Amino acid sequence: MRKKQKDDILNDYQRLKDEIIRDQVDEIFRTKPDNYISELEKIGFQYYNDDDPEEVEEKNAQPENRDQRDLVEYFEGDQEFSERILTTFFKVKDAKEPNLPLIRKYFKMANQNLKSLILYGLDHYPARIDLLADLVYFHEFENILSILIKYYTRACIKENNPETFSELAQDFYYATIPDGYEALYALRDLFEPNTTKRKIIDFLIQKNDNAEDSSIPIKF
Repeated sequence: MRKKQKDDILNDYQRLKDEIIRDQVDEIFRTKPDNYISELEKIGFQYYNDDDPEEVEEKNAQPENRDQRDLVEYFEGDQEFSERILTTFFKVKDAKEPNLPLIRKYFKMANQNLKSLILYGLDHYPARIDLLADLVYFHEFENILSILIKYYTRACIKENNPETFSELAQDFYYATIPDGYEALYALRDLFEPNTTKRKIIDFLIQKNDNAEDSSIPIKF
């Protein structure tokens, strides 16, 4: 048999095979729309899920206990705010095995009830680093720079423990520098020279300046 004849036979076979597979795929989508993945795998296809693992977790996340259900009902507007909701928020986040995907998806939705809860907490506990961190995370999904500046500035003014103040000031800097806000210089203007807070701010500014200088390549 000539090579051309062999090639023609192989080509006809491949076309027939492709048509059969196409008909099978069409039949699966027509008759098994809710279970098409497993049916396609039966005829030799491999399914690859390109979804972000976090998105899959968040989509499937469900409340696992009464506290989580109360929190979700509040986020969804089915429960009024109360002091107990704030306590529940802390409890759910600080659990030994927190349901992080459940909480995370409401941050990514920029849920306004969640924002109100965080701000209420900061109004009563202005220097709570965990709540300020929550506010920073919320800022990733809704631009609330002015709110972030307001609450971090107030926290730095109210906090008198030097170590905690230093941590707050650094967090403030890192949270807002991507938006072009120079938090350390803004704080520097708030405190008198030779005070403990001013010395801490001056030290942090110098530390950052030195880090920036060391990252600049030396030209010969």
